[in-house]
Amino acid sequence: SIEALKNENAELKSQISVVKDEIEKLEAKSNRKTMNQNEVKSFNTLLAEGIEKNADAIAKVGRHEAKNAGFVLDTKAITMTEAASLTGSIPREYANKVYELPSRKVHLRSLLPVGSMSQGIFTFPYESADTGSVGNQTEGSTKSQLDFAITMQDAPAQYIAGFLKISRQMLDDVPGMTSFLQARLLEQYLLQEDSQLLNGNGTSPNLRGLTVAASAATGAATVDVEQLVQAIAQVESSNYSATGILINPTDWAAIVNTKNTNAAYSLPASTVVTTDGSLSIAGIPCYKSTAIAADKFLVGDWAMGAQIMQHTGINVQFSEFDGTNFQQNLITVRVEARIAFPIYYGGAFVYGDFGNIA
Repeated sequence: SIEALKNENAELKSQISVVKDEIEKLEAKSNRKTMNQNEVKSFNTLLAEGIEKNADAIAKVGRHEAKNAGFVLDTKAITMTEAASLTGSIPREYANKVYELPSRKVHLRSLLPVGSMSQGIFTFPYESADTGSVGNQTEGSTKSQLDFAITMQDAPAQYIAGFLKISRQMLDDVPGMTSFLQARLLEQYLLQEDSQLLNGNGTSPNLRGLTVAASAATGAATVDVEQLVQAIAQVESSNYSATGILINPTDWAAIVNTKNTNAAYSLPASTVVTTDGSLSIAGIPCYKSTAIAADKFLVGDWAMGAQIMQHTGINVQFSEFDGTNFQQNLITVRVEARIAFPIYYGGAFVYGDFGNIA
């Protein structure tokens, strides 16, 4: 009958409503579970929750009704840093770079030409002297004779290298650590290379540096700028072209702060300082670098006087196969290059002392 159908329909609606309520409860429970799974908890928080949930079992131990009580913490929810320190409740986030120490602004490599070599020794012919000269000839007479003294000079390739060890965990966990190590090891290499290119004594495994091969400054001036002008003239008197002046930042500052007897800033007419602090003397650029000691200067023909020859270019390598690294989860990071440094013309450089430091 119609009445029976109405009752059956009402019963179906009631059942559907019950099912719908159950589905909503299950969805709510599922959402809570998902939220809890995504929640990051500290060790202390999880420990407190575990003690609360197992309070009865722990109390029985206190009453000597049970020998022991225990529970397992969900350590998957503990952050790596918290698990390591077991303190604090604030998750840690690492910066995406390593804030390294400042680097030297000018390296000698940026002032010199760089070439390549395939053997262990770079040999170059060097004209050490010449005799005779070209002259006018009268008919029937003997022409003038010239002699060039050519000797072979050797520049052996030497290794400049260093390494450090770092844990694999730090390499994996700290963002930017790999690029930081590459940059910092390169900088450390360049510092040692600067030292060799400037001051190496030439005895293996050292290179022969520019300050050893350069001519000593012969000018009599005592004012800093005048000494540099005289050094430029000394280089060019030997038919080279001065292309750069290397000075320490403290000496750059002393020149820029030059004052006259009235305490007014007064740079010589040959000196130009641009708004960015670039300094040039008699048209020759000055490069300020901590590579050269304070109170010293080196003026030279950097394009013609010397060259870096690379047998093996600068490279940074990572390896776990070094000593006991594999057993200890360590990584060795090495930087090295093998270079020779032929100085073609010692007279192309003039090395001097300002005389401001006793």
